[in-house]
Amino acid sequence: MSFGEDEEILQDFLVEAGEILELLSEQLVDLEQSPDDTELLNAIFRGFHTVKGGAGFLQIDPMVECCHITENLFDILRNGKRKVSSALMDVVLEALDAVNTQFAEINNGDKPSAASPELLQRLAEFATEETAAEAAAPAAVPEAVAEALAEPAAAVPAAGDDISEAEFDALLNELDGGPKKTSADGAELVSDFVNSDNPEISDAEFEALLDGLHGAPAKPAEPAAVVAAKPGAGGDEITDDEFDNLLDQIHGKGHGPTEVAAAEKPAPSAVSKPAAAVAKKPAAKAEAKPAAKVTNIAKAKKPAAPQNNAPQGETTVRVDTTRLDDIMNMVGELVLVRNRLVRLGGKAADEALSKAVSNLDVVTADLQSSVMKTRMQPIKKVFGRFPRVVRDLARNLGKEIKLEMVGEDTDLDKNLVEALADPLVHLVRNSVDHGIEMPDAREASGKSRVGTVTLAAEQEGDHILLSIHDDGGGMDPDVLRHKAVEKGLYDEDAAGRLTDEEAFNLIFAPGFSTKAEISDVSGRGVGMDVVKTKISQLNGSVEIKSRLGEGTSLIIKVPLTLAIMPTLMVMLGEQTFALPLMSVNEIFQMDLTQTNVVDSQECVTIRDKAVPLFYLKKWLVGGQVKPDDEAHVVIVSVGTDRVGFVVDRLIGQEEVVIKPLGQMLQGTPGMAGATITGDGTMALILDVPAMLKRYA
Repeated sequence: MSFGEDEEILQDFLVEAGEILELLSEQLVDLEQSPDDTELLNAIFRGFHTVKGGAGFLQIDPMVECCHITENLFDILRNGKRKVSSALMDVVLEALDAVNTQFAEINNGDKPSAASPELLQRLAEFATEETAAEAAAPAAVPEAVAEALAEPAAAVPAAGDDISEAEFDALLNELDGGPKKTSADGAELVSDFVNSDNPEISDAEFEALLDGLHGAPAKPAEPAAVVAAKPGAGGDEITDDEFDNLLDQIHGKGHGPTEVAAAEKPAPSAVSKPAAAVAKKPAAKAEAKPAAKVTNIAKAKKPAAPQNNAPQGETTVRVDTTRLDDIMNMVGELVLVRNRLVRLGGKAADEALSKAVSNLDVVTADLQSSVMKTRMQPIKKVFGRFPRVVRDLARNLGKEIKLEMVGEDTDLDKNLVEALADPLVHLVRNSVDHGIEMPDAREASGKSRVGTVTLAAEQEGDHILLSIHDDGGGMDPDVLRHKAVEKGLYDEDAAGRLTDEEAFNLIFAPGFSTKAEISDVSGRGVGMDVVKTKISQLNGSVEIKSRLGEGTSLIIKVPLTLAIMPTLMVMLGEQTFALPLMSVNEIFQMDLTQTNVVDSQECVTIRDKAVPLFYLKKWLVGGQVKPDDEAHVVIVSVGTDRVGFVVDRLIGQEEVVIKPLGQMLQGTPGMAGATITGDGTMALILDVPAMLKRYA
């Protein structure tokens, strides 16, 4: 679907409408909990109205139709003519889904599909079931203004161009819906709204109109200036800035053309007459010089500001994410050069060179931090979808659940925001389905009928901690051990030796589920293993804490960014490898003659616990390995398990930029990518979970 010359306007609409639709999903769920919240009702009304206005300008008729009926419904709700109910909210949320589907189709360049006639019929029934005639009357003003402004928008002169009297008259004609009719003295006739025996609107009526639209003016005498101003007065020419300010005053700065009018409608009894006067009164005595009257209207709303005030500049700018990625890549290359210079500067005897390298190190670190912040997004972008997920699932399961969200403003890399969306949705659904009990069961155990799911995010150093906690029944480790034996994952003796923490982690095993029956929500055991795999690919970890009868917490730990990674550089023979520092627990030198063999696996005892030991050189370099009496052992964590890697030599910690492997090496087991080290050589970055899965 092509929009031709309107393509740039379409992109602006997609950005604005996308943000509004995301917010509407959360607001609608909040409204069901607080049905008498007038501000929330108005906000939802304005949201649908703004989306409808943008879609109408771009002639996206299916979206306009769905938003228009929903907008009418919320107009009735906010006027107190209907009450919010669960059945009503089901239909409204279904309408929002239809608009979201149309939005996605437009975003993909496809023609939007129309909402189903059944959905539109149900919306119309809710919107017209009670006092439809009364509900339509107050809506007449914003609808008329919206339609009038849709066409003449192209006629408004661009910034820097003077608006002529003829152009302004044409604009007023469009607003009035037809050519003006004037009497002998130049005053307009408002035949559609004023009785024939009283063809003119009085000053008091016009002043009352302004009060109804904008509130009482700061100075009572100023609105009268609209009528009393003389066409021939000096300085009557309106400037471009004044005209822009006028439009901002009438319509509200930064909103759609009818948003303010819709939000601040006068009482129905005051609509019929002043509705026509909103455009006609200034023009009634402005036949010779209409611009002078427009200037005075702006002054009536707000005291005049000094003429030489410069408009404030833009404080934000929209940048394509591809450009941000390119900048981040260039900063990554700069980090590699910085590492190389720092290594060389440390060996040089020149003090001036060392100082210059130190300054470069500091500046590069600051630049890297600043560029990374431009890629950051609040986790709220992911959290915003969960109120709807929890609401729909709880209603489907017959449970009563309250969702609490903490730390929504926590920032992390945009790539992580996108990657965490699906795993978090699955974990939240799992908490609602498996964690929270049915209301009667909760009441019988002395709990509140309403369960609570808490979704929290916080920054800890260079990592982000995400937690999903429920106050449900918790997990029984004995049931999990029994299931593991039943599914053949362990024999009874091995299952009996599992700690509670190890038993909890059984839910991440492929095909493992404690559900006796398969439903459309859960029971197949194909979700949690995918969650763990996805988080491991992000160099993250998942930890489970649970107490029977009290609830369960899942804690996810992921790095702030995936672009630059702190690593531990090690040597295997003459080859350099990088281990993600997040996985490294401890490093020590030990006597390898003191190892033991447990279940055919060589292990080393650390603090009275056996840790499997592997020789990386045997896996990655090849050949037989003859362990020396002394060797370096790096203990790494994989989920809740710990293993030891024997390496030849330790180089130290270094920040590296991850570069993807070439096409021939793509998909090599155990390799996450490559980088350039500080001494100019290439190093492979190890993917610890994948490497253990492949070789161990």
